[in-house]
Amino acid sequence: MNRNSLLVFSLLILASCSAKIPSNQDDICDMLNESPKWEQDLLEAQKRWDAEPSTVMAIIRQESSFDPDAAPERNRLLGFIPWKRASSARGYAQAVEGTWEEYRLETNKGRARRNNFSDSVDFIGWYLSKAKSVRIKSYEVDKLYIAYHEGYGGYKRKSYRDKEWLVDVAKKVKYNSVRYERQLKSCPLKEKKSFWDIF
Repeated sequence: MNRNSLLVFSLLILASCSAKIPSNQDDICDMLNESPKWEQDLLEAQKRWDAEPSTVMAIIRQESSFDPDAAPERNRLLGFIPWKRASSARGYAQAVEGTWEEYRLETNKGRARRNNFSDSVDFIGWYLSKAKSVRIKSYEVDKLYIAYHEGYGGYKRKSYRDKEWLVDVAKKVKYNSVRYERQLKSCPLKEKKSFWDIF
């Protein structure tokens, strides 16, 4: 294999390993069809944290549009020199560094990565499981999103009262969650059968 062929082969391997951003984010069935492994990740988070798959997916859509490398834009010095980012938020869930470290310590998942879908889904489930502390119900998706965005301390202080834009975004997240929930009736999540299930 010559040098050029090796380079092309390496690029093809890297492309096949890279995460695919869903082409139709309005339809959860289409997304799960494109990325079948996501189904098991969502089911595991539901079992572990009682996190609704439709809510988790609506939050990821809002936070990163399913881009594993999503991050806030860099500030610019003198209007054109790239500088620091406005926040440490990264990945599918746009988790900030401090909260991600808290999650990794509390769940004993030291190798969890923010650009990994499975880890991000588990993170969101873990975070939403704490909503009981501020008396938010699982179906109050708009409130869940506000608490996710502002933190539970911010939610309790009602920091969102002066952020009309955030309330509007939260309504959008709730709308997408309800839509995904309805769509899942035509493509319900199913546990992947193991080899031993045939016996």
